[in-house]
Amino acid sequence: MGIPSFRIDGTAAAPCIEYLPPSPDSPFFIRMYLRGSVMDEAMGEPGAARRAIAGAEPASVPLLAPRQVHGVRIVPDAAEFSLPTRPEGDGVLLTRPGVEGSLRFADCFPVIMASQEPRPWIALVHAGYRGVVQNIAGRTCEHLAAEIGADPEHTYCWIGPGIGREHYSRLLDDPWTIKGLAAFNEANLDIQEEAARFDLGAQLRDQLLSSGVRLENICRVPICTFERPDLCYSYRRGDEKCRLFLLARIETSLV
Repeated sequence: MGIPSFRIDGTAAAPCIEYLPPSPDSPFFIRMYLRGSVMDEAMGEPGAARRAIAGAEPASVPLLAPRQVHGVRIVPDAAEFSLPTRPEGDGVLLTRPGVEGSLRFADCFPVIMASQEPRPWIALVHAGYRGVVQNIAGRTCEHLAAEIGADPEHTYCWIGPGIGREHYSRLLDDPWTIKGLAAFNEANLDIQEEAARFDLGAQLRDQLLSSGVRLENICRVPICTFERPDLCYSYRRGDEKCRLFLLARIETSLV
């Protein structure tokens, strides 16, 4: 069956990460568009980002681009939720061709799930600290099982890029820090004198494993957004508006 992987395409006008399913003939298009002049001009606006890459990837179908609020809601691929409408949500579920899903990032982690069982589907998740504390990856797996009968043992997942453990700390007396200390696995945090550091990517992996996803089916992209300003935007480095742009669809010709 193979394992999920990724590759960085830095030669295109809009450099990107391609998330690669095990099967080369899978019907999934999943790309994260990276820092560069194209995403600089889009300024984090999803419609502008999609138009900016239309030369390489023509835009002819509706685009889902929820307003991300650090929650756990997954937006379905219904036409009424596509641009210009932007419902609140931190995930998108695609179950059919003819629509695209998107999310935006600048230190928070993308979690991408996909399978051809019981039919082709893709789930995109925006996992910031608050979402991780709320078990967003595990709750998404539960949602997928309930909505479309997805089996975690036949699900492929990608995590990252996102901010690394060394660069994500929070003051100990913050209410959300206290929630995180209770929610995170001990191995995924470091408690210091006045602050705690959290490993968001590792906690997301553990949430997927606890939900039944196989370790060999989880691909982590080992890029820290804070440490790689050549590739990534980072809110903690001062990028307040520009965002990485995650775009996905199910290809009509391969279903």
